[in-house]
Formats: sequence, C-alpha cells, structure tokens
Amino acid sequence: MADFTTAARPYANAVYDIASETGTLDSWSDALANLAAVVSDAQISDLLDDPETGKAEKAELILQVLTDKLNQQQQNLVKLMAENGRLKLMPDVVEQFEVARAKAENKIEAEVISAFELTAEQTSELVNTLKNKLGCDVTLTTTIDESLIGGVVIKAGDTIIDASMKSQLDSLALSLGR
Repeated sequence: MADFTTAARPYANAVYDIASETGTLDSWSDALANLAAVVSDAQISDLLDDPETGKAEKAELILQVLTDKLNQQQQNLVKLMAENGRLKLMPDVVEQFEVARAKAENKIEAEVISAFELTAEQTSELVNTLKNKLGCDVTLTTTIDESLIGGVVIKAGDTIIDASMKSQLDSLALSLGR
C-alpha cells in the first residue's frame, strides 16, 4: 500500500496543480473517480494485468469506456499512466488528489468508530472538538464496532485517537503480563 501511495503521489500532485491553476478541481475529482472505478472493475483489471495487451491498447480501452467524460488533459493523464504502466494506481491517485484538495481547502474527513450509535449531540460535540483541535473544517462519518466494548476510535488524517475500552483493557492486560 505504501509503495502504491508513493508511486501515485507525483501524479496526484501534478493533477492537483493543474486543476488548481485552471479552476477545474470539481471536474478533475469527477474524472479521477470515474477512472478509479473503471480501473477497479474486475474485467478491466484483468486486462490491465495482461502482459499481452500493449500499453497503448490499455489506455485506449480506458478511454473507450469513458468516451466524452474526459477532457484532453484527462485523456493525456490516462495515456501517460498507461505508458508508465501505472493505470492500476488510479484509486491511489484519487485518494492523494482528494487529500491535497482537502488540505488546500482547510478541510478534513474524520471517521469515528464507536461501540454504540452516537447521538446527534455527541456527534456535534465531536465535530466541534476536532475542529478546534485540528484547526480546520471537519466532515464526520460514524461507524459502529461492538468489539470496542465502549468509547470511540477517531481517525482524522494522520491522527488516530483510540479511547476505546478494548484498547484500555488490552493495555491493562499487557501491563499485568509483565
């Protein structure tokens, strides 16, 4: 995964720079999402893995699927990534592009995993606390994982806050086991 992220970053940064300069961030977000969906399709993925299929053919295949949905620059990205054998990195390019965009727009997506469903008040409190702590606008998604027993795990960018009962019990077990 880290290798894919590292390899995808230059493409994502270049695309972000172009999109930012030309004011086409939304268009690029849509195009990249469409490209990632196509590349992730099982049949397309198999064809991209096929050594018998040439690089230009792979690019043409992707471009045929997304006819009229990509502008010339976006088509050039597909051709460049195909030439470099990097089309399968497209989902990682999307992720890196969106991270760069969110950072520039001073936004972050945070995920809260809790043992139980959070109330609207708890969710609002978490958003405000994270907004103050991280210094940016926060979009929150919540999921339930009953194995946490109680408490929450918060993931926001590179920050992970594990305030779950499971984590505390695991720590206690480790300290008693010494």
